[in-house]
Amino acid sequence: MKKYFYKLIILFLSISVFTSCEEDDKNLYTGDSYISFGTVTSSSQLESSQNSIVITAYASIPNIQNDITVDFEVVNEQGTSSDYIIVDGKSQFTFGPDKYTDTIEIMPIDNYDEDGDKIITFTLTSASDGSSVGLPGPDANSKSYTVTFNDDDCAFTEEELGAATWSGTDNVSGSYAGPNASQIITSHDGSNLLLEGLGYGFLTDTDYWNEVIVDSYPVVADIDPITGVVTIDLQPLATTTWLGDDQPAYSVVGTGQYVACSETLTISFDIYQGGGVLISITETLTKN
Repeated sequence: MKKYFYKLIILFLSISVFTSCEEDDKNLYTGDSYISFGTVTSSSQLESSQNSIVITAYASIPNIQNDITVDFEVVNEQGTSSDYIIVDGKSQFTFGPDKYTDTIEIMPIDNYDEDGDKIITFTLTSASDGSSVGLPGPDANSKSYTVTFNDDDCAFTEEELGAATWSGTDNVSGSYAGPNASQIITSHDGSNLLLEGLGYGFLTDTDYWNEVIVDSYPVVADIDPITGVVTIDLQPLATTTWLGDDQPAYSVVGTGQYVACSETLTISFDIYQGGGVLISITETLTKN
């Protein structure tokens, strides 16, 4: 009886070992070695984004023993290489023992110009160990990855801004009876964008400064047609009276930013009187 029982135990163990080995054989990867971008082969974001796009490549290779480098080709389908940077200038994917994935990062460069989407394709070309690139099969799918940076810039002209009307306020504090409604009027003289009325909300506020504008001078504003950056060199602003008496003349200097897509204009400036800065003001305007 004992002999029969031992035979049953030996038979059971033999079956278990055979089954275990058979299952291990089923789970062992024996297919082609290849490197690909997996199932995600495209992504996109706004050109003005401050975040990078991360591209991941995968090595489907059992038990990597040595480092493997994989070259890739970059093709600018739309746009140029000046529209983006590859972080750290990385030009290869690298795999090795216990390292079966690798990444590159690509950052957009916002050129502030309405010039269309930027489309860049990364294609795996060759692996140092001879592994194929792309998924197994005649089409070698997933060996290319497409990045799209969507253009979110809006074109504008100085003439357009000169003909516009605006509404907004300044940031004058309540202790100076602010904020005040902006009195800025824009025009264009054929060569320059002109701003008239900078700080007039403060200067003429009857609850505080309460002066009367006698001579108003259009202020030349130099605006970059691509970035929308505004520069105002020191120049005359206005002459005024207070209670009928002439006051020292005012001048102004400042900087600003026009954001074309939201049609907003922000001007930060210093008003000078008598050789010193009287007040610093920011006016934020929206195109009507």
